[in-house]
Amino acid sequence: MKIEFFLENTLMDLLKTKSIDSIHVKDIIAELGICKGTFYKYYQDKYDLVVHVFENKFFHDLHAITSWEEFIIRSLTAFRRAPDIVYNAMLSGDINSIANYYERHIKKLFLAGRAERNLDVEGREIEYAVNILTRLVRETVMVWLKGGCVEAEEEVLAMIKHLMPYNVYEP
Repeated sequence: MKIEFFLENTLMDLLKTKSIDSIHVKDIIAELGICKGTFYKYYQDKYDLVVHVFENKFFHDLHAITSWEEFIIRSLTAFRRAPDIVYNAMLSGDINSIANYYERHIKKLFLAGRAERNLDVEGREIEYAVNILTRLVRETVMVWLKGGCVEAEEEVLAMIKHLMPYNVYEP
């Protein structure tokens, strides 16, 4: 088997009980009994490893989705399989974190949807509103994960739409 498989699974095991910011590369390599150089041969840092884990385990079939709403519903469905891992991975505010990666992807899909409907995608007001939206999505997902994923995915999306800035979402 490839070393990437073991690195990803080790990180997932650690994320069951620890936040990404409390996990260090030395924890991962100690668990596997490998040297630091082996880790850095495959990944830039722990955040790069987290992105690979999410792309392989949660987002692998979501890249063809072009609707931000469908992306949220499908990602919530994927997150439901491992809520503790996702929650602990998303706790970081680091610029390279999976939480920021998730927000950037939603922003890209949301703005593409506005462009398709010939709505503004630029300007200070849109930028602020979209930043609020993406943070709202992230925080709502975090509360949903922490609460045990009780609500259906469609209910979570409806809540997000209800709370989002009125001037940014035009059905």
